[in-house]
Amino acid sequence: MRFRMLGPLEVVSGDQRVPLGGTKQRATLGYLLLQANQVVPTSRLLSVLWQADNMPVTARKILQNAVWGLRGILAEGGPQGAAELVTRAPGYLIRTDPDQIDLNVFRRRVGEGRAELAGGRPEAAVASLGAALALWRGPALADLAETGVVWPELTAVQNARLDVLEDYFEAKLAAGQHYAVLGELEAAVEAEPLRERSSGQLMLALYRCGRQAHALTVYNRLRATLVEDLGLEPGHELRRLQRAILAHDPSLGLAPPRPAAAPAQQAALTPVPAADQPCERVDRRRTLTAVSGHRRHGHAPEWTGAPRAVAVPQRAVVRPDVLRRQDLSVLLVQARVAPGALRLDEARHLDRAVDLDETLERVSAATRTRIEHFGGRVVGSVGPVSLGLFRDEDEEGGGAALRALRAAAAVRDAVTPPGRSAVHRSPAERDLTLHAAVVTGRALVRFAPGDPGAPQSVNGALLDLGQRLLALAAPGEIVACESARLAAGPEVSYCPADGSARHWRVREVYARPGSAAPAAAYSAPFARPPRRIGA
Repeated sequence: MRFRMLGPLEVVSGDQRVPLGGTKQRATLGYLLLQANQVVPTSRLLSVLWQADNMPVTARKILQNAVWGLRGILAEGGPQGAAELVTRAPGYLIRTDPDQIDLNVFRRRVGEGRAELAGGRPEAAVASLGAALALWRGPALADLAETGVVWPELTAVQNARLDVLEDYFEAKLAAGQHYAVLGELEAAVEAEPLRERSSGQLMLALYRCGRQAHALTVYNRLRATLVEDLGLEPGHELRRLQRAILAHDPSLGLAPPRPAAAPAQQAALTPVPAADQPCERVDRRRTLTAVSGHRRHGHAPEWTGAPRAVAVPQRAVVRPDVLRRQDLSVLLVQARVAPGALRLDEARHLDRAVDLDETLERVSAATRTRIEHFGGRVVGSVGPVSLGLFRDEDEEGGGAALRALRAAAAVRDAVTPPGRSAVHRSPAERDLTLHAAVVTGRALVRFAPGDPGAPQSVNGALLDLGQRLLALAAPGEIVACESARLAAGPEVSYCPADGSARHWRVREVYARPGSAAPAAAYSAPFARPPRRIGA
C-alpha cells in the first residue's frame, strides 16, 4: 500500500486507488501521514479539523468515526501490518514503512542530491533532485487545500519544494546547463517573484547566456517590487551579484573542472578534512548562493567520510590585481528598447533585431568617445549600459563630477541631436530611449598589476546607487546624486528628481559659472519633453 501526498491525497493498493471517504476522514489521514510513525494528540487533530469557534459538540465523536473508517480502509487495502492506524495515548499513530509515503521518498532523494551537490558532483545532483521533484503531481494534499485546509506543516512542505527547486537550479548552473535551465528559471521567478535566490540564479543564467542587460532588468524589477510593496532593499548577496554583473567579474563564469591527479603526482599529497566536520548553516530564504555556489561546487573534494589525501598540482604564480578605495564619479549611460518594440512573435525576423543591435553599438561607441573626451575611462559595458569612471587626479579643467555631467550631456546630444526631424530617424532609433545617471563618492577600484594608473573596474555601494538613479531617469534625462550636485558647482542647474533634495534632474550644463547660455556641444535642456533617440 502506497500513500501519495505530493498532489491530491491518494492511497494505492497494487494498481488500484482506494476510496478514502468524506472530507474529515481524508483530512484525518492526511494529517496523520504528515506525522507518520509519530503519535498525534487527539486535541491537535481536533484543532486541525475545525476552527476553535466552529467546533461542534460532537467533534470528538466525528473524529472517532473517521479513525474507525480509516482502519477499515487500511485493513482491506493491504496485507496485515502493511499500514496500521493505532490508538496510542494521548492520541493516534499511523504506522507504516516510510518508503511507502511519497513525501518521505522525496526527502530521501533530496538528501542524496544535496550531498552530491556539496560533494562537487552537480550532474549527479541534477539527476537526484530532478527525480525528487518528479514525484510532485501538484500542490501537496491539493484536494484538502481546495477545501480551505491551512496547516503550518503543509505550508512547510510547499516551501520545501521551492527550496529544492532552487537547489536543482543551482546544480544545473554548476553543471554548465545555463541554457537548458533558463526557461525553468523564468517560470519559477514569474510564479514566485519575491524569492531572491531564484532571482539571483536567473540573473546568473542570463549573464552566462550573454544577456547581461536582461540580467540587470531582473534585479531592477525585483528591487522595485521590494521597495514599493515592502519597503525593503534586496539582500546583500543579490546586490553583490548585481555589482559583479556590472563589472563583468570573472568569478561569474563557470569554474573549471578539477584536474585528475597524474600517477607521478601521487607523492605530493595534502590531507583533506573528513566529510562529517560541521559546516555553517545558512538561511535559504534570504541568502543567495548563485554567486558563490559555482566556486564551492567546482572545487569541493569528493569526501568519503574519512580523511584522505589528494594530489596538489603545481600552479603558476599569478600576480593579484590591485584594489584601492578612491573618491570618484561614475557615469552610467543606458539605451533602452522601448516596450513593444520587438515582440516575442517577431523575434524570428532577424533584420529587426540586427538593426537594433547595430544602433545599440553606435550608441556604445558614441558614449565611449564622449567619456574619454572629458577625461574619463570606460570601465564596463553591460549590454546597453556603459560605465564611465572619472577621477579628480586624471584631468584638469573641472572636477570629476562636473566632467561626468558634461560627458552625460554630450552623449545625449550626440545620439539625440536637438531639432532632428523624425523623418530622418531610422525605425531602430525611434525604438530606443537614452537614460543617464551620475554618482559621486568612494568606491573600490581594481587596477591591473603593474599599472596602478589604469583602472579596470569599479565596485561597491556607489554602483548600486547609480543603478537606482538610472531607474529614475526618464527618456532623455540625466539624474545626479546630491554629492555629485555639490561637487559639480554652479556650472550645472537642477530640479528635484523625486520631490526631495537627495536626487536631482539636470536642467542645464553651462559653459562657465553664472552663464545663461549652455555650453556648446553638451547643452542639456530639461524643459523639452522626453523623447526617444533622434528626437
